Amino acid sequence: MSATEVLPLPLQLFTLKDGLVASDSGQEAVNNYAADFQGLRHFGLKIGECLELGAPWCGTLQEEDFTLNFAYFDAGTDPQDPGAGALIGERMPMFELLTRANSMEA
Repeated sequence: MSATEVLPLPLQLFTLKDGLVASDSGQEAVNNYAADFQGLRHFGLKIGECLELGAPWCGTLQEEDFTLNFAYFDAGTDPQDPGAGALIGERMPMFELLTRANSMEA
C-alpha cells in the first residue's frame, strides 16, 4: 500500500433523532449501537455533572475490537436532538481516525 492509499474502515453509520437510533445496517446493529451509545452517554452525563460541564456533545468508546463514536449537531445535546454516530469494526485511536478521515476526504 502506498503512502497516499487509504484502506476503507469497517464502518457502520447511525443517525440520532427524536430519541431514536436508525441505520441502514439492520435492526440488530441498531440495537447493539443504541445500548453502547446509551451507556457512553450516561457515563458522559455523570462526568459532566461532576465537573459542571453539562451534557456531552460527543463521545468515543474504544474496546478491543471496535470503536464507537457519537456527536450531536449544534441543535443541542438532549436525547431528542439530532446527531450521528459510527461503529468502526476495529480499535481506532482518535488521532488515527481523524487522520484517516481527512485522508479519505482529500
